[in-house]
Amino acid sequence: MGIAAVDMSEKNNNSPADNTKSEKKMTKYDLKMQRRQEEEKKAKKEKAIIKTGCILAVIICVCIAAWKFYDNYQEKHGPYITVGDHEIQKAEFDYYYYSSLNSFASTYGSYLSYFGLDTSKPLDQQQYSDTMTWDDYFQQQAVNQLKNVYALTDEANEKGFEYDASSDYDDMVTSIKSYAQQQGVSEDEYCKSVFGSDATLEGIKPYVEMSGLASAYYNDVKDDIEVPDDEINTYYDENKDNYDSVDYRVCKIEADMPEEETETETEAQTETAAESISETAAESTSETAVTETQIETESETMSAEESEAAAKAEEEAKEAAMAEAKAKADDMLSKITDEASFEKVYGDYATDASTDSLNTGKKKSSISPTDVANWLFDADRQAGDTTVIEDTANNAYYVVYFKDRYLDHIKTVDVRQILISADTSSSDAAETDETETTAAGETETAETESAEAQEQAKEDAKAAAKIKAEQILDDWKNGDATEDSFAELANTYSDDSGSNTNGGLYEAVKKGQMVTNFNDWIFDASRKPGDTGIVESDYGCHIIYFVGDNKEEWYVNIKDTITSNKLNDYMSDLTADIEVKDSRHHVAYLHETEAATETASETDTAAATESAAETAASETETVAETTTETAETTAK
Repeated sequence: MGIAAVDMSEKNNNSPADNTKSEKKMTKYDLKMQRRQEEEKKAKKEKAIIKTGCILAVIICVCIAAWKFYDNYQEKHGPYITVGDHEIQKAEFDYYYYSSLNSFASTYGSYLSYFGLDTSKPLDQQQYSDTMTWDDYFQQQAVNQLKNVYALTDEANEKGFEYDASSDYDDMVTSIKSYAQQQGVSEDEYCKSVFGSDATLEGIKPYVEMSGLASAYYNDVKDDIEVPDDEINTYYDENKDNYDSVDYRVCKIEADMPEEETETETEAQTETAAESISETAAESTSETAVTETQIETESETMSAEESEAAAKAEEEAKEAAMAEAKAKADDMLSKITDEASFEKVYGDYATDASTDSLNTGKKKSSISPTDVANWLFDADRQAGDTTVIEDTANNAYYVVYFKDRYLDHIKTVDVRQILISADTSSSDAAETDETETTAAGETETAETESAEAQEQAKEDAKAAAKIKAEQILDDWKNGDATEDSFAELANTYSDDSGSNTNGGLYEAVKKGQMVTNFNDWIFDASRKPGDTGIVESDYGCHIIYFVGDNKEEWYVNIKDTITSNKLNDYMSDLTADIEVKDSRHHVAYLHETEAATETASETDTAAATESAAETAASETETVAETTTETAETTAK
């Protein structure tokens, strides 16, 4: 109550008279000033809003510019993809991408068109498979190489493996400078043409050295893999067909197949049939003309009937020809009692009697057709077995006589070599610039002179290489003349990059593996350890040191296969947990794979849901059906 009273008293004190006294009458001037003040206040407010808006606009523009700058910087300098914990820049990715592309193109050369690949056209517009373009394929190769290289180098560093990769880069620099000089461009320009637009000679250095380290560690792991004899023998027992050889005789009897009608002959027959129909129609219709449409329809009907009849006749003729060929084969088989009798009657039945019937040392993979190979390598096959085998693909029959099956005991050899290459790059200066010749005769003369100059330069280079090779061999003979001293010379003088860091050593060389002159020398029957010699080839002069025999070829092949399988398992385990991330969507195939996986997963889920629904519906129907209907459904 006290508070209420106070409030009321205060209220009562503010009487209307007092309010009237306190108010001041507004003049026109006061109103005018008041309006001006309100307008100024409004203007200030609007100005403040505009200023704030401008500031915000500037801030937004700065942010957009900064974001674009950052995005562009990240695009060029930031991670292109990530491989495990490693950020890969575009230049590095391109190095492996173009290395894969260049290696593929170098390996297959003029055969690229057989793969449907044209390197002069955009790779993302050419299909490698139903689901991948050639661009996807080489991206995949680049990603796989990056995974392997980083996995190997990470483990190498963890285990303290040491390797000086500077020589790998030095060799690369020498090669790039040579090619750049030949093409008349700078080293960096050549790098860009080979390894991508961001590549430079200095920029690729870490990639070359890392690849060198990875390769060295990989070889170290390979060397540590042990393959005991019992494992090799077990593998052989389980895969004899891949390593055994057979000797056999075979007579091919081709069926005398009817010649197929040419397109011209078929068209002529059709035209003749049409003319015959037209003449018949004209004779039988005196008042009503036969329309062209009727003639054409009857012609087509007759052509179809005749085609069917011709096809049937042709098939019967083929069957008759094959039957005749089989009869000949069976007749020949009936006259064979041993190998001598096979040889005696061979000429009377073979389609090509000039072909020798005897085949020796043949592997299963080299024998065609497959049915002949399977028969020869049957585990129950015995010497003197004979048979007749049909080859429908080639319209022929084969009469086969089995002689022997065995494991070939051809040995491999170990050798060392010093290659003195016949370098003709200096002959480029001798080439005539055809653009300087104007008349046709002058151009022809210039081309002839250029060809002769190049040929002479090659001969001079070969002669120089031989002189150098002879001098090196003489120096070796006048020195310690040991395998070790030869190895030292190989490391010093050999131009063979594949062996000039390991004393020129090649182990377990198989017959036919090297160029002809080289192969013939090292597999000469009189060859013995310590022999040396010089042979020539298109590569230059080879100074060879014969170390000695190694294991038999089948043994080496199986050991290589087992080693390769173990290395593949090792690499699979090493890279299994490496995740590749592409947040900026640079590598298309990665996301296509993810999309395909997700789609497949969604399809499986949908199919499972649909199947579950169908099952539930079926169960519901079953419960509602009578016992008889259920029994019928079960029986169905």
